[in-house]
Amino acid sequence: MPESLPTTILIVDDDESIRNLLKLILESAGIQAICAANANEALAALGDRECHIHGILLDLNLNQLKGEDFYDDIVAIDPNIAIFPMSGCLSEEIQERFANKRIAGLITKPFLPADIKRTILEGLSRQSSEG
Repeated sequence: MPESLPTTILIVDDDESIRNLLKLILESAGIQAICAANANEALAALGDRECHIHGILLDLNLNQLKGEDFYDDIVAIDPNIAIFPMSGCLSEEIQERFANKRIAGLITKPFLPADIKRTILEGLSRQSSEG
């Protein structure tokens, strides 16, 4: 997906400070960001037909729910959405937890703003060329 196209990313993390930081990082790259603190808020945002969400930054350790358990609910709503699991775990653990699931890129915490931007843009581009 070229950077010049409007892009909207849903940030799903139960940590408000992480949501706010990611929102600032994305918006500085010209990417619109919507935040959700939990699975219910995320499902409401995904179900809102007023805006098209291109990707989702999905924390793996949401309160009372593991991110990988939420994956099927997300793809049931939009099978083409780019999913970026994020966690403080090692990338190998994230890959293991998402084995046999299509993901657009991994984000490990702590992260650098440039890494977030690059991972998202590369993942969206790769996903749009596959779709």
